[in-house]
Amino acid sequence: MKSLKNVVLVFAVLAMLPMTAVGQKTEKITCKNEACVLETLENLKSPDPTTVSEAKAQVDIWANHVRYTGDPEMKDALKNAIFIVFEKYKYYDCDEYLFAELSRFCNKYDADDILRLASIEPIAGAAIRCVGDIPGSQDVVMKYIDAHKDNLQHKDALAYAIGKLKITSMEDVLVSWLKKADENTKIEIYNALLIVRSNEKTDAIIVKGAKKLNKSKNVDTKIAGMKLLAAVKGEKSLPVLYKSLKNKDKRVQVTALELMKPFANDEVCAKTVKLCVKNNATAEVLNWLGDIKNDSQMEFVLAQLASDDSIVVEAAIRAAFKIDNPDGIAAVKPMFGGQYQEVIKESMISYEGNYTMLMNDMLRGNDQQKLAALQILEQRHVVAANNRVKDLLYSKNQEISDKAYQVLKLVVIPSNADFLRELLQNCDAIYVEDVQLAIKNGIAGLSETSKDNFVIALKNVQPDIMPRYYKVFAYFGTELSVNKLIEAYESGVYKNEAEKALLLVENMAYKDRIAEVLKH
Repeated sequence: MKSLKNVVLVFAVLAMLPMTAVGQKTEKITCKNEACVLETLENLKSPDPTTVSEAKAQVDIWANHVRYTGDPEMKDALKNAIFIVFEKYKYYDCDEYLFAELSRFCNKYDADDILRLASIEPIAGAAIRCVGDIPGSQDVVMKYIDAHKDNLQHKDALAYAIGKLKITSMEDVLVSWLKKADENTKIEIYNALLIVRSNEKTDAIIVKGAKKLNKSKNVDTKIAGMKLLAAVKGEKSLPVLYKSLKNKDKRVQVTALELMKPFANDEVCAKTVKLCVKNNATAEVLNWLGDIKNDSQMEFVLAQLASDDSIVVEAAIRAAFKIDNPDGIAAVKPMFGGQYQEVIKESMISYEGNYTMLMNDMLRGNDQQKLAALQILEQRHVVAANNRVKDLLYSKNQEISDKAYQVLKLVVIPSNADFLRELLQNCDAIYVEDVQLAIKNGIAGLSETSKDNFVIALKNVQPDIMPRYYKVFAYFGTELSVNKLIEAYESGVYKNEAEKALLLVENMAYKDRIAEVLKH
């Protein structure tokens, strides 16, 4: 009889599972032919975004399966189906996604097959780049270059592949490709040369080309030139980066700041701040100061907290937390709970300083600061703040008290057991569920003896209050707790409450007994 019940239980659990999850698992195992995979790949062209997302999710499952198991049958089905999509269906606008999938589960022995797709002009470059993303494909790429040397196309993609595969023997070949290359191809060649370069002559070629790129009016080209210069010249590229801060395009300014990070001493910071403020990049330089955690410009950061520009103020707040300078943190404290609370919350969640001290400090502040601190605790739990949260349960400010009850479950610790037991008995009815969850989170993981001691200590609780503890008994799941619930159910006084709690018991040792009791 017990065996039959277990079988019924298994089918009951399966019935509760989402059908999509069960279906995906089955399809992952059984769909190992081209026709089956093609049905899914055809959905990549659906006008319905949900259908496309579901198709991609399924392809991801198959690709991961092949990648981690090496399943040859599934691999052939998936690879061949993708090839059909390109060669027969001509789904060229899916190339970026499908080639990314190919590079995930294919190996160097598949590289020749993938390069076959380079004969299809709309996707030729993507096919070559895909091979570049497959480790060990050096020989295949070099063979392809040699075979097409009289009419070599897509040198940008080939340069990408040479760089990714670190084919050092192609250094001179890359240099030779620069002569008639367009701007985008030159960028790819220079990036590849950065990886395979072996001498100062190549460095000089890269620097010369980078300077020309940096003079371009095209922002992407200019940025590419800056990156190349910084990669080769290092700190000596600072004059060019300083000049770039004067550019009106924010992307150019932000890229220059990013490239300056490795060289950002106090002197560099001072000059950078001055240039950025002058060129309308105050928020950008504040973000930069925060990223590099340099406090030499703290006076400047503090001054921006009073800016009329909200974007600048938000950047200053973020910088103050990242830099973690005492003056900066002190300056932000009065702003807790105000119009910038969301950015403060965001900054506090990722704050790397003495979070506990700051949080406890705010929980002792004015009502606005207390409420703001409690809101932050909902996102970043600090059990060391539990005493302050417990105090705020009794705040005269109803909003603070409500929030403290909601946060309690996130900060309680096992030693709070006696406090929580008394609290559940005496709190207003609207807070009962919050306290029950606090008990579940804080002490339900204790030993069976500790849980039973909690239950035994309830002997003097009024009968009309005892139902508040029924869920707690269910969370505990000990023999004593379950017996208490069964007694309450059979006594009939609070039968409904006891029944609901019994259904919450997760301890499998009592499932059969509970099922038998609930039949009557």
